[in-house]
Amino acid sequence: MISDTTIRKLVDYISLNACSVNSSGLYNGKSGISLALFETAKCLQDTEIEDKAFSLFQESLIRKTNDYGFENGMSGIGYVLIYLITNKLIDADFEDLFGDQREAIIKHFENIDKQPDKLLVSYKIIYFLFVLDKLQKQDERIYSIIEKIFQGLELYLSLQFFDWKNIYYINSKDYVLQMYEAYLKLVDFCNYKYFSKSLMDSYVTLYSEGRIASSLVRGYYLHSIITKNNMVGFNDVIRDHIRYGQKNINPAILFLDQKINLTGIIENADENRVKIQRIEMDLFEESLERIKRMVRPNCIHVGYQYGLARYLGFCANKKFPLL
Repeated sequence: MISDTTIRKLVDYISLNACSVNSSGLYNGKSGISLALFETAKCLQDTEIEDKAFSLFQESLIRKTNDYGFENGMSGIGYVLIYLITNKLIDADFEDLFGDQREAIIKHFENIDKQPDKLLVSYKIIYFLFVLDKLQKQDERIYSIIEKIFQGLELYLSLQFFDWKNIYYINSKDYVLQMYEAYLKLVDFCNYKYFSKSLMDSYVTLYSEGRIASSLVRGYYLHSIITKNNMVGFNDVIRDHIRYGQKNINPAILFLDQKINLTGIIENADENRVKIQRIEMDLFEESLERIKRMVRPNCIHVGYQYGLARYLGFCANKKFPLL
């Protein structure tokens, strides 16, 4: 990817700027930055970077928050803790460090099926609940919440696709397709076996009628889900998604996080090797200033969601979680 020298420059820059980050969460806070630093410490076998990562994560753990969400709240911090423990980046007991918070999160989301507005903005908590369920299989409440969120997402998306052709449809179709893409990514991440086949059929019908444009990302996750579940009858749709979706990609206008997210997907596609090389060239960049200029404007530029921590973690470990 990039040289150790550039990685160390990134570490120094991120560590220096992390002091001014107020959030303790995953996407835009100190736990997300610490995750990238832990991976880098392992990659470089550097105890000094590991100490920096540990210090930042400690700050995240002890800071009080009433946000139970995944992106910037308690469940995102819990996800990082489980990731660090299961990947042997730290030696710790989850219950000792996070038992009270775990219980508070579960109680907060236990009746989410009765709060549809909260469900649509909280669905990413599934990432935390899934790894928590693997860690603590004895708690039936965890999988119950996962099912409720999936069912709520499927109901919302089914209603949107049902009304898609209505000339009076007023919702943002871009937003709905982003939600469907996020739903597919969650189904794939969790290997969720009870996903709605009728929802997939509705989407495929709209696509086949020319009412939805091709998307490489949606094609990739559809292919992964269908392959895992030995489903048939979707090959043409998936092939067209991947073939034409690649043609819709313009590497010159992509932000850093988009280039990172696409790299793993586009490497598995068959065509447009030139676009892959263009994205890889940008990610091989050795100039810290040029790397910084690829970050989206008006975001936490050292953060995990869109910023340099995502890039650092990806450089240190190609299997770095990109959630």
